[in-house]
Parts: sequence; C-alpha cells; structure tokens
Amino acid sequence: MIGNKDLDGFVTECEELCKGASKKPVKVNKKADVKFDFKIKGQKPVVTKNVCQFNITGSDFNTVNDKMAELMKKHNIIEMD
Repeated sequence: MIGNKDLDGFVTECEELCKGASKKPVKVNKKADVKFDFKIKGQKPVVTKNVCQFNITGSDFNTVNDKMAELMKKHNIIEMD
C-alpha cells in the first residue's frame, strides 16, 4: 500500500517489470479506497481513501528484486518502520 493515489506510473512500471519476469500471466488489482474490517465485535471497519493499494500476481519474481528496488527509489517510495 502506498499513501499516494497518484502513483499510477509506478504501478504500470511494476506491471511491465513483472510481465517480463513472470512465466504465468500477470494480473494487477489496484484500489484507491480500501476497507479494513478487523472482525472485532463493536468495532467498525476502517475506510481509507486516496491511497494506492495494489497487488500483482504471477510467478518467478525473484529475478526482479534489484530492478524493483531501483524502481521504488525512482518514484521516491520508502519503506515504513
């Protein structure tokens, strides 16, 4: 999940990078509004808006680790503690 919904270019570049490495077809799921339901009685779900949550499925992504790190640096994406 990325806290900036305007990173469509990053997701597109990730998809292209993964397509070049995957032996299986790559699928992308991207959302700007995400609901977190913790299933705790009496607690309402948390809804986030204007974020970028995405997942990319495929196979054999181990070969893109260094390229993915470079791509993240290019788009100023840093890991949270």
